[in-house]
Amino acid sequence: MTSHPLGSRLRHCISLTLLLAGATAWAEPTLREALDKAWERAVQARVAQARTGEADASRAAADSWFAEPPSIGLSEKSDRFNNNRGGREREIELALPLWLPGQRAAREAFARSDAQDAQAAQTAARLALAGELRASIWNLAAAKAESEIASERLSTAEKLEADVLRRQKAGDLARTDLLLTQEETLAAKGSVAQAQTHERQALGRLRVLAGLDGMPSAADEAVAAAAADPHPRLALAQAAVERASSQWKVVTTDRRNPPELSIGVVQTRDAFAAPGTSAVRIGIRVPFGTEARNAPKLAAANSQLIKAEAELRQTMAEIETEQQEAQSALDSADAVYQAAQSRAALASERLALQQKAFSLGELGLAEFMRVRAAAVEARLDLLRARYALSAARAGLNQARGILP
Repeated sequence: MTSHPLGSRLRHCISLTLLLAGATAWAEPTLREALDKAWERAVQARVAQARTGEADASRAAADSWFAEPPSIGLSEKSDRFNNNRGGREREIELALPLWLPGQRAAREAFARSDAQDAQAAQTAARLALAGELRASIWNLAAAKAESEIASERLSTAEKLEADVLRRQKAGDLARTDLLLTQEETLAAKGSVAQAQTHERQALGRLRVLAGLDGMPSAADEAVAAAAADPHPRLALAQAAVERASSQWKVVTTDRRNPPELSIGVVQTRDAFAAPGTSAVRIGIRVPFGTEARNAPKLAAANSQLIKAEAELRQTMAEIETEQQEAQSALDSADAVYQAAQSRAALASERLALQQKAFSLGELGLAEFMRVRAAAVEARLDLLRARYALSAARAGLNQARGILP
């Protein structure tokens, strides 16, 4: 029985779709996805959520009808413990704390600035976490490069040792040459073990930070054309100033405890046989404001405002300095990378020529190994410079407040 061409094509399309879906599911996360994973695991995320809840509570308090929660009171006066004639007075009272003039508007302004501060703190915390993630990624990249070079060095050393052993048995090389290659092989094994340890440590730090088991895809970043506007750290400092200023305004409008409007119902009876009477009582209680109450609050609010303004100026200076340093580091890393490229190319060409001379017996083993070691070091320096350049680009974006 032959299968229908349309059904065969349909099965092929379904298989291809499932294959692509599986490849997508197992693909390495991007840098932004890695940051999202790190944020889900970060302590800063829990703190930001709690801070947002605090801001919501400030908004709820400002939206309340009363300055403080209402209260209810119940009292009774009776003559049962003296002449017991049946005299009695019962009262139930509802106390309603009232807003002072301008106090509610000040609380609402504080709630808005508090919410802005909470949002700015969350963005700044995410930027700080991005800096940790970027550093961790490029530390892992450098460690992997050193591990790969060390493995290549070991493989080359083992091949050279085997070649020298063959030539030593043939009488072309001395026993000392074989011992030299064996020492090089042992040294290469030690370098491999050390490099692999560094790679595992770097991977462990990245796994703890973001739960990743390897480098994210497309980790290389292009340098942003301009800094973030506003910079998350600067936005946080500005929001802190606005919050402190709003808090100071709240304190200046809160010169006394809120006045209370009381509404009560009084029921009285003069004797057991006497009819009871009811009356409604309305009262107002206005507390006084004193220096002993207000001075500490005003001083604390003023201190917070001065501190926030000073931190804003310091943050502005720090951001400017960090961006200049990051740009200088990028320029330096680019120059180092260009030089490393040229050096690695020259070392590779020289190694190819010297290897041919060694094979023909025109070059001693010690000199050849020195040339080979220089070529390996040049390759390692090139990889280090390559990843240092990528890290410098990420560092400049970090200094400019750019999130992945």
